[in-house]
Amino acid sequence: MLNRFSAITFIVALPVSFSAQAADSQAGRAASQKCVQCHEADDWEGEDAASLQSLINDIIAGKVKHKTRIELTPAEVADIAAFWGSGGK
Repeated sequence: MLNRFSAITFIVALPVSFSAQAADSQAGRAASQKCVQCHEADDWEGEDAASLQSLINDIIAGKVKHKTRIELTPAEVADIAAFWGSGGK
């Protein structure tokens, strides 16, 4: 039987385990077709995947202005950030 602390720890730790999946830059190449209409790899030169993922999440949340509204799953965001973070290669 779980005690109260164990149940809380499980609930808090659960989302973290899902976000620990490795991003797939090749899947990001395909998903970024929504982005290449306006952006090039040079736009993100020097940015790492983590900062790009944060930026994309802020755009989706409406915290950062963007030309168009974008809808992406968390996996697509991670994959696109991995792709652009590797220089779009």
